[in-house]
Amino acid sequence: MRRSTCAFVVGAMVVGACGDSVGDSKGATETAGTSTTPTGTGGPTGPTTTTGSGSDSDGGTTTTSTSTVPTTSETSAGVTVDPSETSGGFKFDAGVLPDAGAADCAKMCGQADFSYIWIANSTESTVSKINTRTLVEEGRYRTRETLGNPSRTSVSVDGRAVAVANREGGVIKIWARPEDCKGPNTSSGAGDVKPWGTDDCVAWYTDFPEAASQRPVAWTTGVRNPQTCEWENQKIWTGEGRDPGGQGGSFCNDSKIFVHRLDGMTGVVEDTIEMPFPCTTFGLYGGVVDASNDLWLTRLFEGGAGAIHVDFETLAYDTIGPFYGYGITVDHKGRIWGGTGVPGQWDPMAQVWTTIQGNINNAGVGLAEDHQHRMWVGIVGGIQAIDVETMALTDTVMFAGENVQCKGISVDVDGFIWAVPDAQNRAYRVDPDDLSYQMIGGLVGAYTYSDMTGGSLKTVACNPPG
Repeated sequence: MRRSTCAFVVGAMVVGACGDSVGDSKGATETAGTSTTPTGTGGPTGPTTTTGSGSDSDGGTTTTSTSTVPTTSETSAGVTVDPSETSGGFKFDAGVLPDAGAADCAKMCGQADFSYIWIANSTESTVSKINTRTLVEEGRYRTRETLGNPSRTSVSVDGRAVAVANREGGVIKIWARPEDCKGPNTSSGAGDVKPWGTDDCVAWYTDFPEAASQRPVAWTTGVRNPQTCEWENQKIWTGEGRDPGGQGGSFCNDSKIFVHRLDGMTGVVEDTIEMPFPCTTFGLYGGVVDASNDLWLTRLFEGGAGAIHVDFETLAYDTIGPFYGYGITVDHKGRIWGGTGVPGQWDPMAQVWTTIQGNINNAGVGLAEDHQHRMWVGIVGGIQAIDVETMALTDTVMFAGENVQCKGISVDVDGFIWAVPDAQNRAYRVDPDDLSYQMIGGLVGAYTYSDMTGGSLKTVACNPPG
């Protein structure tokens, strides 16, 4: 199995040459994938486009700036914070001297000496940290004190940490590497899940006790320090719907929804935006960050197609009419993709929604762009590639014996495509060049789709549109 290491260039729309090879991964079975190029699907002969007004609302914003100080009790449902988080100090690992210039930082963009995918074990209320190069699970962590239901994971642009949102409320940050943790007591794998409040790699947990539904979570890139090449001032977006009367059961039941922006270092909620949109099911479903660190949110199940765009600088928001999104991602040109039924892309500049050519066998999934500018989306039994420019269906990979829809799709730093079947115990890693694949098992009820590797965030950070 080859590992492609691609170097990105800041400000350019070009991906550098890929090379290097490594030996077969341990503990995995390699299988030749099935690759097909569809000739006729019975669908339209070209992309379907819809021009939107760009806004269904007046863009009004109700913003509450908060100073919620995390608690330090490890036994409460509040925020548990690693004391080193509040010191403002990073443990730099770039190997770059303090007087290194911005050009040196550019060479580092897209390269990494470590790479993990974080997959939520929803029914177990844990998240697994899997080394994308060895396919070995190196850690498993509880996502809150009481049993919850995590489903969205977001990885920081430098790969150093994950943020996990719990559908029943709460966001947790976990460090990826021992050198960033506050001590040596941390999980070593699936059979070594530490009791709540004791794992030294858990940086903090922020409780959202009023949340009846909390799904979207997305890191911002932060700002790169040109001297250290480290990303600083990183934030985390999340959103929630509430049920103040206790009438909704597992759903929200409110006349408004809430979007929050947290400090990535401490977990403190710095800004809250109250939006006057009905919350009858989940309120908000998925979220992704673009090159400006703006947040894009899907409104699936809330009365029709639609999405919300939140400006990072002003916190003003507007809505998009023709947008169908279960999963949501952004491509290298800043177009926002939705993955429900007939996937499509929203062009923020042209204000146009364009659907794929043809039809695929899916009912709502995640999606992600690889380093070859193919958008991969989950289908029943495999994954399907879409050309991001022509919207034509291209390669298909079917996993032998798989009859479940692949829900989560993500692309790692080396360009491998990851697929996680809906609520199962396994995941697949697909080679982007020959489309062979390997499977890893041992997961528990994995219902997950989001930027599980940090791949889409790295794309917009290293290749900003324009």
